[in-house]
Amino acid sequence: MRSNPSRLAWTVLGTAFILFCLLAVSIPLGVRAYVANACEDQDAWLQRITGTPLVSREANGLPFGVPDTATVVPGDQITLSGDTRAILDLFDRSHVTLYDNTIFTLDRAASPRFRLSDRLNEVAVTLTSGRVSIGRALASERDTRFTVLTPHTSVLLDEGSYRVEVNAEGTEVTVVRGRAVVGSEPSALVLSQGMRSSVDSTGTIVGPMPVARNLVRNGDFQEPLEPAWITDTEEYLVPPGRVTIVEDGARRAARLFRREADDGTHTEVMLRQKLDHDVRDLRVSVALDVLVRFHSLSGGGQESSEFPVIVRLDYRDEWGNSHFWTHGFYYQNEAGYAIATDAWGNPLGEHIARDVWYSYESGNLPDLLGDSRPMYLTELTIYASGWNYDSLISDVQLIVE
Repeated sequence: MRSNPSRLAWTVLGTAFILFCLLAVSIPLGVRAYVANACEDQDAWLQRITGTPLVSREANGLPFGVPDTATVVPGDQITLSGDTRAILDLFDRSHVTLYDNTIFTLDRAASPRFRLSDRLNEVAVTLTSGRVSIGRALASERDTRFTVLTPHTSVLLDEGSYRVEVNAEGTEVTVVRGRAVVGSEPSALVLSQGMRSSVDSTGTIVGPMPVARNLVRNGDFQEPLEPAWITDTEEYLVPPGRVTIVEDGARRAARLFRREADDGTHTEVMLRQKLDHDVRDLRVSVALDVLVRFHSLSGGGQESSEFPVIVRLDYRDEWGNSHFWTHGFYYQNEAGYAIATDAWGNPLGEHIARDVWYSYESGNLPDLLGDSRPMYLTELTIYASGWNYDSLISDVQLIVE
């Protein structure tokens, strides 16, 4: 028989009240936390442009080709081989353009389950190799936290337009429009519109740098020609032209020179530089300074193909077809040869003053070349072609932005 029934009753009553209070507080808090934090995965849609993208599903790892469109779920990896291109549309209206030779994973695409939640949409992707262009959509009802991971760094993107490329040297991030945070605190770098940054294999961040960059190495010839430039000749069983580095006033220049008694025989002497650079969606322009001292063949010859200085850019178009663009310079055309135009209606040669430095700029080549616009640059060549000639070139630039 219990000695104090009233004490037991009060103990039971107090415990019940405490449990009631705990439940009264914890259940609403739990419901609130669930409403605030519950997320649901969102699908994305992959649309093929060229080639056949491959999608590997995380569940089984078996790749399948995408002949037209396909649904991509978080965890899927997308692989694009040569000459393959695709667009990934995300649930928040952002989109990612994937280029050839790219490995890309959609790690996370999620939105809050309930409208009352204050959480952001989340998109996280991994670019293992290759190149992508990202259009991060302007927030409508809810903003998105958009993160790009690479083997070298992480990048947080605001609304805007971006390019991210991963190669053997590291990661490069370009802000076409918007704002990006490269890396994490305390060494994070904030990039604004018109800036770019590179992160090397050790994780070292370089930048910010302007978007525009010169792909030509040693274009001012301050260093020896090799290894940046390769010299070559076409001699046709006669003494060929030569390439030397000379001083002309305050500048160093490459001299393309031939003065032989057998005037009237065709020769060529050239400088070549390998490029191997993807320029899809970029502006591309060529600039150089030219001085022509002498050339014995009038104009560009009968076929407008033999000028004392010619700049040539070899490239491939979006279908992988090889093309080249050229522009020549001359000061005399005593024979009155017609200066032909190229396939896009542009003159193949330009008349300049003799023995005076002339600064040339091509303008944006993708605009000039129309349907045959360059997508991948392979080689830049500067050469002299004709009989006897004496020309100087300096400050060679191939600007992409």
